[in-house]
Amino acid sequence: MNVKKKMNSDIIVVGGGNAGLVAAIEAKNAGVNVVIIEKSPKKVRGGNSRLSDALFRIPADGTRDYELLLKGAKLPKEELIIEPYPKDDFYNKVMKLSNGLADKRQTEIYVNRSLETVMWMKEQGLQWDIWTGHMVKKGDQLLLPAGQLALQALGSGEGLMEMLYGIAENKDIEVLYETAAHKLITNEEGRVCGMVALGIDGWIQIDSKAVILSCGGFQANPAWRRRYLGENWDLVKLRGTRYDTGEGINMAIEIGAQLTGHWGGCHASIVSEDSPMIEAQATGSERYYYPFGIMVNRDGDRFVDEGEDYVFFTYAKFGKEILKQPGAVAFQIFDAKVIPVLNPDYQNAVRVETDSLEELAQELDINVERFLETVKAFNNAIIDDQKPFVPNQPDGKQTKGLRPNKTNWAQKIDTPPYRAYAVVCGLTMTYGGLKANERTQVIDTADRLIKGLYAVGEITGGFFYHNYPGGTGLVRGVVMGRIAGYEAAASIK
Repeated sequence: MNVKKKMNSDIIVVGGGNAGLVAAIEAKNAGVNVVIIEKSPKKVRGGNSRLSDALFRIPADGTRDYELLLKGAKLPKEELIIEPYPKDDFYNKVMKLSNGLADKRQTEIYVNRSLETVMWMKEQGLQWDIWTGHMVKKGDQLLLPAGQLALQALGSGEGLMEMLYGIAENKDIEVLYETAAHKLITNEEGRVCGMVALGIDGWIQIDSKAVILSCGGFQANPAWRRRYLGENWDLVKLRGTRYDTGEGINMAIEIGAQLTGHWGGCHASIVSEDSPMIEAQATGSERYYYPFGIMVNRDGDRFVDEGEDYVFFTYAKFGKEILKQPGAVAFQIFDAKVIPVLNPDYQNAVRVETDSLEELAQELDINVERFLETVKAFNNAIIDDQKPFVPNQPDGKQTKGLRPNKTNWAQKIDTPPYRAYAVVCGLTMTYGGLKANERTQVIDTADRLIKGLYAVGEITGGFFYHNYPGGTGLVRGVVMGRIAGYEAAASIK
C-alpha cells in the first residue's frame, strides 16, 4: 500500500472517547508523545461518551467524598444528603447483573480505583456536577439513596468530551480527525510498532512504540449485529455513535488477538418508536419512566417486571425484551396520577391520550379486550394500594399472583386521562470484544501478550454480561484508560 504521509509518535491512541482521552492524557503526563486518531469530524468528536448523560457510578463514603469533587459546582439550594455506597455493594451489583460472569479481578480494579480516578480527572481540569434526577426531596433536603447515580460531568456528555479535549489540547496532544484506523503494523518480533490509517487526504502511516485501541465495539455495524446478536438486531435503532463499526477489533484479530466476553450481549435500552435510526440518544428519545406505569405489547400483555429495581439496573436489558415482542414494539401506559412525575422528554413527546382505557387501546391498535383484562388483573393484584408511592426509591408497592408481578411502584391505573408512549429497542454498545489483562495489554489466542498493544473501553470484552449497571461504562473506561496510558508510557521509557 502506498502511503501519502508518514508520521512518528511514541504512542497512538485509536478512538477519542472517554477512555481514549484519559489514556492519552495520562501517557502525556508521563512525558511521552501521543497522537489520537479520531474517526469522526471534530464537531461530533467523542463517540458514545459524547452521546451519554456523563453519569459516573462511584463507591463513596457518603456526602463527604463528594464535597471535594463538587467544589465550585452550582449545587441545589437544598441540603444534599448522599448515602454511603460501599465498594462491596458496587462490586456485588456488577457481579449479580452479569450472572457472576464478569471478570472478577478487572471488576475489582475499576470499582476500587473509580473514586481516585474521577478525583484525578478533576485535578486535570474536569468539572463535576451533581445529578438530581433520582434524588428524593424531603423538606429542605435532597437525599440520594445508596446505589443511585449522582456524579455527572458538567454539561453532560458533550461537556465531558469538550473538557477532556480541552485538557488534551492544552497538553499539545495532536488529534487527527476524520481519520480511520485501518491496519496495525508489527515488526519481525511481532511487536506492534505503528499503524496505517485513512485520513481526509489519503493513507497515513504512523510509526510508534505502542498503540492503545479505544475505538469502541461493533454496535454500528448491522452485519456484525445480525451475526453475533441474532435475528432482527440488524434492524434495531442505534442509540449510540455511528462510528463504532468494529474495525479496531478486526485489526487486532488480524495479528492474533483473542476475543472474549458476551458476544451475544449488548446494552439495549428503551427509546421512542419515532426516534431516528442512528444516534437516537442525541434527540431526547430515552423512555426510562416505565417503573411508574406498565408496559404492554401489541397483544395487550405485560411482559416484564417494570418495578424490579432502580431503572439504571434494568434499562439496559429491557430493550432486548421489547425486541422479542410482536412487531418489536411496546407501549408504556400511565394514568393522571403519574403524568406529573414524567420528565420533560415525555411531556413534549408523541403520545396517545384518552379519557378511557378502551379508547386508548383502540387508538394504539392493540388487542382491546386483552388489554382491559391486563389492566383489571394488575389493579386487582396490588397488595396494599394505600401504601405510599415513593418515586425515587423502591417503595415495596407490589402485586401478587401475576406473571410477571411488579415488585415496586405498583399503583392502580384508574385515573383519566390515560397516556401511552410507543417504545422500541435502542442499541447503545456491544459487550463482546478483545481480551486484555489487568494492565490493559491485549492477549493473543495462545494466551501470550501482543507486545505494544493495549485496549480499553467498549472494544474490550469480559466486563458486562446480560445486563449493566448504569454509569459503569464511563467509570470502567476512565479507570482502565488511565492504566493503559501509564503502562504504555512505562513500556517505552
